[in-house]
Amino acid sequence: MSAGRQTNTSSAAAALVACTILLLGTGCTIVRDDAKRETADAGGRGASQRPHGFDPARWTEEVWSSKVIPHFEKDAVDMGQVLDAVRRDLDEAGKKYGRRADAEGSPWSFTVRGRGKVLSVNTESRAGTLVVSVDAPFGPQDVTLQLGTVVKGTALRDSLPFFSFGDVTNQIEFAQVSRALNDRAVSGLKPDLAAVGKPGTTVEFVGAMNVSGADGGWLVTPISLTPVGR
Repeated sequence: MSAGRQTNTSSAAAALVACTILLLGTGCTIVRDDAKRETADAGGRGASQRPHGFDPARWTEEVWSSKVIPHFEKDAVDMGQVLDAVRRDLDEAGKKYGRRADAEGSPWSFTVRGRGKVLSVNTESRAGTLVVSVDAPFGPQDVTLQLGTVVKGTALRDSLPFFSFGDVTNQIEFAQVSRALNDRAVSGLKPDLAAVGKPGTTVEFVGAMNVSGADGGWLVTPISLTPVGR
């Protein structure tokens, strides 16, 4: 080996030893480039995006009294009025009374309130229901109110004007928010089920429904359900 090459090799080794001593002495840590990118991504995430660890149930409890209930109290439209508008023209009814998620082909979501006579009750199934007859301008309509514990659909989530897919990080969290809202809604109905769960009883309800067509089959997820006169 030539003298020049030996000198270069010795210099490189010395430099490596010096760097190692310096790192050990100062407690420095070598960070991978991909870890740096992950940190930068987390730091640059918008306020509307949720970090890892987002808890849909906790979020639901935080907004239930402050945002969800006021939304329904303020924006709920008479069920018969909505059904009449849907029968005439679904899209026009949606533009006037409802809202639609950004996803293409999403159903129209309506925040509704109504009164009707109980026709039947099903509390044996996990997907419990209460069917009521609601007056509409074109005749009485059977409306199914979901009692849980299993609740179908995403009507509650989709009806909220202050929440959208952009407020979470992925589709899983988006679905979890819908389930948390449904669970919170039906848990609040339990104290009133004994009073309303009898055919012939007249009840009032407030809730949300998703509508894809004007052919009936009205399914409402209620946030309140009370006997009339209570």
